[in-house]
Amino acid sequence: MARKTLAEKFKEYRLLIFNSSKPEILPSLESYGMDKEHLTKGEELYNVVQDLTEKQKLEQQEESQAHDTFYESKEECENNLRKTLKIVKMASRSDKNLQNRLKVNEPRERKIEEWIKQSIEFYNLVLNEQSFLTSIAKFSLTPEKLTAERNQISELKDLRNKAMSEKGQAQEATRLRNEKMEELEDYCYELRTLATIALEDTPQLLEELGILVR
Repeated sequence: MARKTLAEKFKEYRLLIFNSSKPEILPSLESYGMDKEHLTKGEELYNVVQDLTEKQKLEQQEESQAHDTFYESKEECENNLRKTLKIVKMASRSDKNLQNRLKVNEPRERKIEEWIKQSIEFYNLVLNEQSFLTSIAKFSLTPEKLTAERNQISELKDLRNKAMSEKGQAQEATRLRNEKMEELEDYCYELRTLATIALEDTPQLLEELGILVR
């Protein structure tokens, strides 16, 4: 049997909880301790879980947006760096000492934190070579362009921190929703079981609660 979706569960629980207060059903449930006060608590719990579910959806959406923003910017930074690095290597090919100072032949770091640090250092090294800057200006590698590319990479740190923060908030929202959902599921299991007993002679009333009798 396929697992029920969250929407299907909510529909099922709403039918069970809110219809249990109907005047033709409530008296039978009261004899098993399911009085109006108990059902009101169930309604409140249902509404809390609904609110937490909406909050969780919002947090997940914000997490997704933050990650999309980070990866889009990261891809742009990588493309800029790749092109700039090729031009710098070409322009400095006759000066091995310059290439060593610029560290153009070092392997690129893979971990994002180290990659950001290494990339910022590369741009700073190039920007510190005044005579070399003059020579590469004809390739459209101006100090302004190099600085802008460096700053965009530096901003990746903030974008990544935001993405990680949003991920944490989404996980916490999911934890809180799941915690209350378990409470709601337990409440509905108890209510359904007792309703089945209390209304076993009136299957049409059970059907009003979403409980189908064979």
